[in-house]
Amino acid sequence: MKLIDVRTKNEYDSFHIQGAINFDIMKMMEGVFPDVDKNEEVGLYCESGNRSMMAKSMMDKVGFKNVIDKGSIDNLK
Repeated sequence: MKLIDVRTKNEYDSFHIQGAINFDIMKMMEGVFPDVDKNEEVGLYCESGNRSMMAKSMMDKVGFKNVIDKGSIDNLK
């Protein structure tokens, strides 16, 4: 599973889950999505779970097939 941190770069730089890539949800709101296969299993997380939930919804709408909302970063520590 590819793990994506949808927080800002500053939040990501201050702490992130090892192996996660950073892709700010603001890019998705502008119509830009991570460069991953739409069939690949992707897990999303953020600070509280709100942004990851929104990011999952946006990715689902553009055809990503296997996106999992992991919620808060605290769920993954």
